[in-house]
Amino acid sequence: MADPRRLKRLEVSILETIAPIVAHGLSDPRLGMVSVTRVHLAPDLSIAHVNWSTLGGASAQSKAAHALEHAKGKLQSAVAKALRTRVTPRLVFHFDESLERAQRVTETLERLARERAEKEGTPPEETPPPGPGGPEGAEG
Repeated sequence: MADPRRLKRLEVSILETIAPIVAHGLSDPRLGMVSVTRVHLAPDLSIAHVNWSTLGGASAQSKAAHALEHAKGKLQSAVAKALRTRVTPRLVFHFDESLERAQRVTETLERLARERAEKEGTPPEETPPPGPGGPEGAEG
């Protein structure tokens, strides 16, 4: 069982090693705009769960997943050189849905704000900013 501080340090090292390679060092056109978002290392250092995200829909996600699997050997080798540990963790890639979830929440909140503004009769864009032309400056 590894020390939690050491695990965190190794996770950061893995992230800093593979993120630039995925972003700029692979010539696979299937990758598109892929970002490595997080690395979680197993306590026994045997597996590194690499979370990634991409712009686009399911098609872009599928292509990127295949490209990452294809590049796994190159990424694994880079991690082995960077870590210099007795055991190199096996990379396992997982699509990170948190960015998509956050975007859906933002879109829902914007839609609700529009619906509320329509119900009240004033669009949200017509709210004047505070200052000389705004509500506070009108009384003076």
